[in-house]
Amino acid sequence: MASDPRPLLAMLADDDRRLLLAEVTVAAARLAPIVAERLPAVERRRLEALERVGLVEIVDGWAWPRDPFTATLERTPSRTGIERFVHDGRIDEWPRRMADRVDLMRWAMEQAVAADEVVDEPTVTARLGEVWRDPATLRRDLVDAGLLDRDLEGRAYRRAG
Repeated sequence: MASDPRPLLAMLADDDRRLLLAEVTVAAARLAPIVAERLPAVERRRLEALERVGLVEIVDGWAWPRDPFTATLERTPSRTGIERFVHDGRIDEWPRRMADRVDLMRWAMEQAVAADEVVDEPTVTARLGEVWRDPATLRRDLVDAGLLDRDLEGRAYRRAG
């Protein structure tokens, strides 16, 4: 099965294909698998669709059920830390727990301002915009959390500490 589970889930959303999968599974359990060529054309097309997503395997004309779930679930590691909130280099969800927020803000700050770098407001805002949909609020939150220092005029930013 491919790493994208959507085709598999779409296949399982169809009542007729799900019923056919159940029939294939029961028939195989009885050691009397379904013969693909004996099915009506519409059922053969459904069976071929099930085969494409890895739910069924046709061997020498016989239809056998497959288990694509175990391997997929074993392959997908649980996301931990900020990985739960960051996808493709962008924050897509703001955490509820304060400790997670602080970790996420530290990560955002590291993306926007290098150590010992002084950055003007438009630049830091643009960089934060690459990781979060509301960069101005994130910039203010970083200052309020003591992670970014802002000069007295509010024009230059640097990492706190």
